[in-house]
Amino acid sequence: MKVSILGTGGWGLALGKVLHGNGHNVSFWTPSLAEAELLIQEREYKDKLPGVNLPEEFKYSTDIATAIDNADMIVFVVPSQYMESTAQLLGECSAPAKIPIAVSATKGISEHSLKRMSQVILSHVQWLSEEEIVVFSGPTHAEEVAREVYTAIVAASKNIDSARKVQEAFSNKSLRVYTSNDVIGVELCGSVKNVIAIAGGIIDGLGHGVGDNTKAALITRGLAEIRRLGEALGANSHTFAGLAGIGDLIVTCMSQHSRNRFVGEQIGKGKLLKEILSHMKMIAEGVPTARSTYQLAKSSSVEMPIVNAVYETLFNKKNPREAIIELMARELKAE
Repeated sequence: MKVSILGTGGWGLALGKVLHGNGHNVSFWTPSLAEAELLIQEREYKDKLPGVNLPEEFKYSTDIATAIDNADMIVFVVPSQYMESTAQLLGECSAPAKIPIAVSATKGISEHSLKRMSQVILSHVQWLSEEEIVVFSGPTHAEEVAREVYTAIVAASKNIDSARKVQEAFSNKSLRVYTSNDVIGVELCGSVKNVIAIAGGIIDGLGHGVGDNTKAALITRGLAEIRRLGEALGANSHTFAGLAGIGDLIVTCMSQHSRNRFVGEQIGKGKLLKEILSHMKMIAEGVPTARSTYQLAKSSSVEMPIVNAVYETLFNKKNPREAIIELMARELKAE
């Protein structure tokens, strides 16, 4: 297959490495000429995927029409904040004679429209339909996938044949891909777990008065919030007990690789959000997603107290310990 990957962050490069190892022809699009030249010359992206050598067969382009020419599959791996502009660029390209499968591997909810990433793509790329869209999500840190650490992930689509094609393209001895038809559930899990992971990091950063019990309760109740939102929007409740749900939530709340957990940890240690983000080379998707999830929950009349607490802490400078005290003091109820 010829696969075009839109985005050259750590996750995009890791997925490209998987596909190349499976015998596929991989090319990348990036809007940055400097980034393309760096990748061609160094065959490593030290800021985003240090220590991982990239295949010399990788091709890079700053022209999106060139990048997707004759592609069998297009993989979206741009940060959620840039998905709309990227989808608009793609939508301006002429419809190809052979419509490719479109894989959304970006986790987030649009701050502007409150749409999931697959919805953003479909709203701007008129020559794509739900039949070609597959969302790709699960407990998959790029640092480990690129190094062939045993990993499992979910490919979800309304069209199970499209999901199976993605499953076959990506599966190998170290990456096992499962299929699903719950696009809504898989996307919401991948997005909102980043917000809960910020809360997990805050627990790590606070130290005194919080511990393993606190983190376990956070993960469990955080999953309950994600499930409530998902079910209100039409997701399958079983999805939240799977890889895209509890699997991804655990790894993002616990792993040292997690950028969202790191942001929370620094907040817990007393640093300001603006200061933390200014020193990060990678994007923590949970920060903008905290805004969009907060708004989506309000518009859907879904109670999400942990998400609300993260939102207030990040954007209204609420003291993290006060937020925890308020969560613990809420009206008692059945689980």
